[in-house]
Amino acid sequence: MKKNFDTNYLVKSAVAAALYAVLTLLLPMASYGPIQLRFSEIMVLLVFYNKRFIPGLVLGCAIANMFSPMAAFDVTLGTLSSLVAFELIIRTKSLFVASLWPVLMVMVPAFGTYFILDNSVALWIMVAQFMASEFLMVSIIGLMIFKVLEKNEVFMKYIKEF
Repeated sequence: MKKNFDTNYLVKSAVAAALYAVLTLLLPMASYGPIQLRFSEIMVLLVFYNKRFIPGLVLGCAIANMFSPMAAFDVTLGTLSSLVAFELIIRTKSLFVASLWPVLMVMVPAFGTYFILDNSVALWIMVAQFMASEFLMVSIIGLMIFKVLEKNEVFMKYIKEF
């Protein structure tokens, strides 16, 4: 039986959205700026296991980005880049390769920021910082966490049945 948008799914999506937003907002100094060590970004790897996490994580990202000093760009372009990354993640067979999509999608908001920065060198330094911090959080820390979680049958069953 194919799952659709039932109440249980909506509640779980709301919890995923809230968890993403709260994890981002807990450490605002590390969540906004040129170096973003968002622990919430580790959650993007949930999409690798089940695409039904996408709506909740996109909503959580949009909510968290509303508190950014560059909210206009982050809510639109940052959330769009997450959505594009999620669409690429669900088409990927390797968890490591899937973890690289959010890193590469940093380019979407970076190009939007291009129009407000006069100095293109500053832009590329900022892009490198964003990508490095995203790589650290998702492709290194997130990958290690999910490799451990993959061994937990109860957790994996819950994720797959989301």
